Amino acid sequence: MAVLWLAVFLTSASGLSPSEEDPDSLIKNLRIEPVERRLTWDLHGNVSEIMCFINSKFITKAVNNNRYCQFHVLPSCEVKYFSISLTKGPPFLMGIQYPLQEGNPEAAARGLDCWVHDVDFLTCSWEVGREAPRDVQYHMYWQELRLPKHLQILVRGTSQGARIPCSDRTVELSEIEILNPPNITGTCNTSHLLMEWEASSHFNNRFEYELQLQKGSDPAYTEKLQEKFFELHNPRNYAARLRAKGFYRKSWSEWSAPQRFACDVGEDSPRPDWLLSALVLLATMLVLGLVILLCGRYSVLQKLFPPIPHMKDSITDNLQSGKLVAWEGSRASREDCPVAEVQVLGET
Repeated sequence: MAVLWLAVFLTSASGLSPSEEDPDSLIKNLRIEPVERRLTWDLHGNVSEIMCFINSKFITKAVNNNRYCQFHVLPSCEVKYFSISLTKGPPFLMGIQYPLQEGNPEAAARGLDCWVHDVDFLTCSWEVGREAPRDVQYHMYWQELRLPKHLQILVRGTSQGARIPCSDRTVELSEIEILNPPNITGTCNTSHLLMEWEASSHFNNRFEYELQLQKGSDPAYTEKLQEKFFELHNPRNYAARLRAKGFYRKSWSEWSAPQRFACDVGEDSPRPDWLLSALVLLATMLVLGLVILLCGRYSVLQKLFPPIPHMKDSITDNLQSGKLVAWEGSRASREDCPVAEVQVLGET
């Protein structure tokens, strides 16, 4: 965790204003021990159980044989009334104010607000007091409390001509943390879509999630989850976004950016126009390539194996008649067969 500018601050023990004390009282010298965060006193004799109050509200009972009341935190700026009383015996009440008021309360920083963000950062803001002098400068301090993950934040003002009261606030870091929206990752196939995420925090280890889902153009709906995953069966096109908060906290993170998941569920699933266009273009290119390949192959074959020229037959090409006379070998006598005149054109 980092803060722009911080310094350790411990409240001074000076400035107590005890009430009038009874000389015969068993309890005397009521006081605050700021370093120990105690309201303590001197005890003279035996008394019943002692109870401690802040602004008349019961806080705790005395410990260590009725020697003191232990507090988790003490105010550093706002004046409060600390008192004690007995559970038995005659009525008894003793109290003091702590701390002492210094300067004009209207000059103190107002609207002190702090928050944890981006996992590692603490930021505080405030406004200038309504009656603060023009040269006022404010400085922020902090101290860790004995409670785990608790801080006391203090803003003290300084001026050349006036004393400026301080402003303080005690914060539980897990309560003022603003979580980053988790990023969704997903895997899907023809049967299911599995979405997963992880929230990051130094102060919260248990989370609640709201997962908003929208299928196609259907209305969106929200699932409340504590798991870090969600599964959908037989998905198509889904859009999802997520937000988170600590389990016992009230403030939700911002919604994550919408994530879109397109899961192929077979031939019946609608295909986008760009995919159909691409398939048509691919088929056209394949047909064109096949035509070019076949044409190129025919041209090469013609070059490698040219056709043989037609051979001229000097005899059959000059026959005047294609008539043939059948010879019957069974005839007893010889017969004359008509013969056409043959003209010899040359020797080969």
